[in-house]
Amino acid sequence: MRIGTFSAFSRVLLGIHANQLAGLRAQEQISSGRRILRPSDDPAGTARALALRRELAQSARVQDSIATGRSRLDQATTTLQNSSGLLTRARELVLQAMSGALNDGDRAVVAAELEEIREQLLDDANLRIDENHVFAGTAFGSPPWVEVVSGGRTHVQYRGNGEEQSIQIGADAELAISAAGNRIFARATPGALRFDGLTGVRAGSTASEGMGSAYLVLRHDGTDTGLLGSVGVALLDDGDQENTLLGANTLRIDSTAGTLQLAGGQPVEIPPAGQRADVVVRNEQGGELHLDLEGWNGNDYTGTITGRGSISLDGQTFTALTFAETDLELADPTLGQVLHLDTTGVLRAGVELVSFGDTSNAFDLLQGVVEDLANEQGLDSAELNARLGNRLATLDRVHDDLLLGLGVLGARGARLASATTRQSDLALQLTGRLSEVEDADLSEVALEFTRSQTILELAQAAGARLIQTSLLQFLG
Repeated sequence: MRIGTFSAFSRVLLGIHANQLAGLRAQEQISSGRRILRPSDDPAGTARALALRRELAQSARVQDSIATGRSRLDQATTTLQNSSGLLTRARELVLQAMSGALNDGDRAVVAAELEEIREQLLDDANLRIDENHVFAGTAFGSPPWVEVVSGGRTHVQYRGNGEEQSIQIGADAELAISAAGNRIFARATPGALRFDGLTGVRAGSTASEGMGSAYLVLRHDGTDTGLLGSVGVALLDDGDQENTLLGANTLRIDSTAGTLQLAGGQPVEIPPAGQRADVVVRNEQGGELHLDLEGWNGNDYTGTITGRGSISLDGQTFTALTFAETDLELADPTLGQVLHLDTTGVLRAGVELVSFGDTSNAFDLLQGVVEDLANEQGLDSAELNARLGNRLATLDRVHDDLLLGLGVLGARGARLASATTRQSDLALQLTGRLSEVEDADLSEVALEFTRSQTILELAQAAGARLIQTSLLQFLG
C-alpha cells in the first residue's frame, strides 16, 4: 500500500500542531498559575470552582456584616457603660439629698447635677450610628425617646419597638446587634398601683392602665365649719388659703384638757389668750386646719369640719370630690394613663405620686427626683425622704435593668468575635480547596512543557526527514 504525499504531510503537521498546543497550554498555566483557564479545560472542575467561589463570596459578605455589627455593638456597649456610670452617680446624689444636713441651697445644687445627668442619659438612649438609632428596636429611623409635656411637666416616652436589629453571622445563623431601648432604660414590670400615702387616696375597684408614674393633684377648694362659730371660733382671717384638710373631719375642743383634736390627729394644746390668732390642728393624714381662737368662749365643742376639694390627673382638668367615690376614673390622654381611684379615705390636699408597678423609665425617674428636691409641694423632711427613698428603690431597679442589657450586649460581642474567627477559618479552607481545583502544579506543568517541547522537536526532525525522502522519490 502506498501512502500519498499529502496524507503524510498532513499527519506531520497535525503532530506538530498538537505538540505546539500542548506547549502553549503549559506555558499559559505557568504564566497564570492556574490549571483551568477555560471551562473546556475541566468542565467538572469548573463547576466545582464556581460553587467554591460562591461560598467564598458569601463568607466575605458575612465577614463584612460582622465587622459592621462589631463596630456598632462596641459603640453601644461603650455608651451603656457610660450610662451605668451616670446612674451610679445619680444614686450617690439621691443618697446625699436624703441627708438631713442639706439645706434648700444644697438640694438645688444636687438637683442641677441630676438634671445634667438626665440630659446625658437621654443622649445615650438616643444613640445614633450611621443614621440608625441603636436603641430603637427596628424603628431606627427616628429617636426612640421623645419628650412630651403633660400637666406642665416633662415626660419621656418610648417611640421605638421591642424588636431587634440582626445580622447574619453564618450560613444559617443570625445575631442581634442592638437592644430595644424599653428593655434597657425602662423595663416594664407591671404591678399594682403604688401611692405615696400623702393624701389617703387608694386604688379603685377597676384596674388602672398606664406606664411610669403620675401626679395626682388634690386641691382644697373650701371649708365648711358647721356650728364652730357658736363657740366663738372661726377660720384664720376669715379665709381658707392655708387649709389643706379634705373630707369630713371631727373637731373636738376640750376645755378641761385645754386641747384641740382634728379627727384622728394628735391633740394640740390651746395657747394662752393673745396667742390664739393662728392655731394649727392636723388630722391623721396631715390635713391642716388654721383656726382663730381669739374669740373662743371657753366651751367644749364637738362637730364636723368638712374640706371641699377636687382632683386632677393632668393638673389642668379638675373633678369635684364627693369623698364617696370607690371607682373614680381620671385620664391623661397625652401619656395614655387611666386611673381608677377610691377617694373615701382622702383627708388631705396635696400632690400624690402614683406609680404603675415598676414601669418608670430612667428619665422620668430622675426628673421626679429633681422635682422632689425643689419641693414645691411643701413636703416636710420625713415625707420628702420617704418619697426619695421610693425613688431610690426604683433607681436601683432601673440600673439593674441597664446592667442586664449591658451584659447581653457584652455576650453578643463575644459571640461576634468567635464568628469572626470562624469565618476567617472558613475562608481559608475554601481558598485552599479552590486552589486545589483551579491552581496548577508548577513543577508538573514545567515537566509537561519540557516534554511537549522535546516531542515537538522530535516531530519536527522526523517530519523534515519524511519530507526530504518524499521529495527524492518524486524526483526519481
